[in-house]
Amino acid sequence: MRRSVLILFCLVLAGVAEGLGVASLLPLITLIGEDGGGSKGAKVADVLSTVGLQPTIGVFLAILVIGMALKATLSLVALHQVGRAVADVAVKMRLQLIDALLAARWSYYVRQPVGRFSNALGGEANQAGETYNQAAQLVADLIQVATYVTIVALFSWKLALLSLAVGLLMVLTLNRFVTIAKRTARKQNRHVKRMIGGLTDLLVGIKPMKAMGRHARFQSLFERDAETIRRAQRKQSFARHANKTLQEPILAICLAAGIYAALVLGSAPPGEVLVMSVLLVRTVTTIGKAQQGLQALRIAEAGFVAVTETIELARRARESLHPGATPSFERAVAFRDVSFAYDREPVIENASFEVPKGLVTTITGGSGAGKTTTVDLLLGLHEPTAGEILIDGAPLAGLDLVAWRRMTGYVPQELILFHDTLLSNVTLGQPEFTREDVERALEAAGAADFVAKLPEGVETIVGERGARLSGGQRQRIAIARALIHRPQLLILDEATTALDPDTEANIVRNVMDLARSTGLTVLAISHQPAWARAADHVVHLAEGRVVKVDSHAA
Repeated sequence: MRRSVLILFCLVLAGVAEGLGVASLLPLITLIGEDGGGSKGAKVADVLSTVGLQPTIGVFLAILVIGMALKATLSLVALHQVGRAVADVAVKMRLQLIDALLAARWSYYVRQPVGRFSNALGGEANQAGETYNQAAQLVADLIQVATYVTIVALFSWKLALLSLAVGLLMVLTLNRFVTIAKRTARKQNRHVKRMIGGLTDLLVGIKPMKAMGRHARFQSLFERDAETIRRAQRKQSFARHANKTLQEPILAICLAAGIYAALVLGSAPPGEVLVMSVLLVRTVTTIGKAQQGLQALRIAEAGFVAVTETIELARRARESLHPGATPSFERAVAFRDVSFAYDREPVIENASFEVPKGLVTTITGGSGAGKTTTVDLLLGLHEPTAGEILIDGAPLAGLDLVAWRRMTGYVPQELILFHDTLLSNVTLGQPEFTREDVERALEAAGAADFVAKLPEGVETIVGERGARLSGGQRQRIAIARALIHRPQLLILDEATTALDPDTEANIVRNVMDLARSTGLTVLAISHQPAWARAADHVVHLAEGRVVKVDSHAA
């Protein structure tokens, strides 16, 4: 707020300073003209005399130079503040977007293309900052317009009305190009967003697309979007240049008509007409500049509107992280007649079972049985539509959800390893974990041996999505990531489905040994028989219902 006030104050003073400098042209020209100084120039000379200044050529030239220099200085101060504000606005929009995305509930991410967020974080956030810049420039132009109109009115109210009339004519004539620029900017932004979203999705699954030779189809889709963007950019460029270029002939026609009327029909002094022409040109030109600024603002506004809408949508999907009692996990997690539906389509119906502390429990069932949804409910990513989930007898809805999640380690089927070192992938960049913590987690996950054989050890770059590692190695790194904070409950959500039987058997054996030696509670979601054979308890799901619970515990 203070910065905005400072910018506005400097812009007002800059406009006044420029106006005083230009106003000195009237008495200067009339002083050296044939008319010996007109009535308007005489009034200015009288004002100077009252403050002890002689109306000489040197004084008027000094006023002109000082006014312009002061205007430049104040404008520089204002624009420096504007530049800082532009950077602040762009950063603020990015942080607001990140905060809104990280706080959104899980179901929001499922429905949104990742590329949309990438575009919002990059280009659209920059456009949001540019919107502030263009708004400040527009304010500066409007202040200049007001200053010139005031100065012109002091000399001649008729000239002031003429200046406003010419400016209004120019604005109305060229307003169509402002509308075109605004419309094409939004169209361009929309198709760029779609192109980035599509390309992001394609690159995530590029291997099977190239393997089947089907990536060429996507290229044609991108070419179609690119052609639409190109047409929009061309129209936008034409609208911007037309708005600027056509102002000059409109001004020239009106100026010629005004000079002819003043000299031939009105018999006005040539010196005065010359100065009035200068003031008319400056006033109308400033009005035209303000219209160009409005056009630039409309173009930048498309990005601001887009990123604002993205932030607002994410905020509406904000997850309800209800505060509550600190959870304890000493006995068991229990589902009691839990039901859940996606868009009124039942997924889980009246499910009841327990996950005892210190044992290995497997939830098994065919595709679509509701296994992963059960885990999502346990982690509070979804809320049951009926029934309740109990942690040591306490309803999950009344517990601190964040604290409960911190007590768990989660390994999904869709592994996400970042293009970074093994160390960073295990710690996720959290500084509280030491190298000893990483080595402990790798040992517990059965990954220590293969990591030790890598030339750079834990400093090895794993590649995009872990492409430099095998499937089993990626899986073990993901397990180490889940174990590094010493969770009380380890959840494996179809974590070994994509692995070959031998690799899966090794991971199952390693996890079972870990559970037996440390008392870690394990919940494995899998339709693979290896987990069902190894588990202490097996919960069988079919069409969202618990059909059987087997106990192998001694």
